[in-house]
Amino acid sequence: MTQQLIAPAPVVARVQRVAHFTDTYLPRRDGVVTSLRTLCDALSADGCATVTVAPRHRSQEVDPGLLALGSLPCGVADLRLGGWPTRAHIERIAAWRPDLIHVHTPGPMGLLGTMAARRLGVPLVHSYHTDLYAYADAYRIPARAIELGLSFYAHRVGVPVPSRSGLCSRRHAALEGLNHILLGGAAAVVVPTPAVLARGGLPVPDERIFLVPAGVAPRVVQDADIAAFRHRHGIADRGPIALFVGRVNREKGIDLLLAAFAQTLRRLPDARLVLIGAVYEPRWLQRLLRSCGVADRVTVTGQLPPDEVAAAYALAQVFAFPSRTDTQGLVLQEAALAGVPSLLADPQLHGTGVLGDAARLADAAPHAYGDALAGLLADPAGARELGVAARERALRHTPSQYAAAMRDVYEIAVAALR
Repeated sequence: MTQQLIAPAPVVARVQRVAHFTDTYLPRRDGVVTSLRTLCDALSADGCATVTVAPRHRSQEVDPGLLALGSLPCGVADLRLGGWPTRAHIERIAAWRPDLIHVHTPGPMGLLGTMAARRLGVPLVHSYHTDLYAYADAYRIPARAIELGLSFYAHRVGVPVPSRSGLCSRRHAALEGLNHILLGGAAAVVVPTPAVLARGGLPVPDERIFLVPAGVAPRVVQDADIAAFRHRHGIADRGPIALFVGRVNREKGIDLLLAAFAQTLRRLPDARLVLIGAVYEPRWLQRLLRSCGVADRVTVTGQLPPDEVAAAYALAQVFAFPSRTDTQGLVLQEAALAGVPSLLADPQLHGTGVLGDAARLADAAPHAYGDALAGLLADPAGARELGVAARERALRHTPSQYAAAMRDVYEIAVAALR
């Protein structure tokens, strides 16, 4: 259950300085980075100063609103992890004098934010963006590795290791312990959709859980931008186009999508699928493309800047989103703002997401999903009508509304700490 947002008590002063902590940041692009940058820009426009604490990356541009800390490569897709929190890190954060700390991820940077809030005596807000249990299962992370991380987290925060529940696997029990350490002391925990809670409960009382969907701003795209995208990626001016944006990896349901697209091609041989996003396992992806027999009808672009992604949305007839691990899927809102209808495979996200029945749902099986995708691609008028409805839903969640809702949560968190 989630608590509806309420107006804060008028005696509580507005939060003016917020330090955000994230383990994922530019040049990487994902839903956490998108929602965080959107929030910081909207907070700044509303007079609230922000600083983002994130791992340093050699390709990062100079940004006065970024506190980049030392990091280490993790060996996957040029990703970097922040080093373990130290007293010096906390002193650097204290020098910025935050009124509140907002943690967005559960890695070393998230741990640093949790520790800093305890040491500085300021309210702690956590955003729970990620279905940790599903991701740990998808990547087959050994239970022992998570247990070691749990022991370290408990030691650094100065709390006992949470006792293991006998009702779940070792892997899930260790993740539950991590959530206890990171979320247990938070004055507020923000979830983007009720789907988060449906997949697994959080160790937080209902009155401290707040439902706040992120907002997304529409982008203006010119015909020349679309033509340039076609030319750059060798996409002909014929045949319907389905689009996926996100990590091109197994936890996003790419195996389902490619097998389903093979079914789609039986009805629509001129169809093309465009995959935009970082590729973590290129050999796995190439094997999958070959085994499904769709390699010549699939365009894999890798990670692209936002303007090029916007052009891809404008080019597509359908946004294919086969993930069953997402808690909100900001790309669904991005597609909707471009007037592109989405096809989901996750009934939880479909039933509780911001688009609701303005998106289509198909069974998470190749034949069923492929038939549904072909049906939308073969019905341009119906797809456009669904896209108009989706755009109307997405326009209800603007960046300014997102920031206003978060400021309400911040003030409630301050009042709770007092």
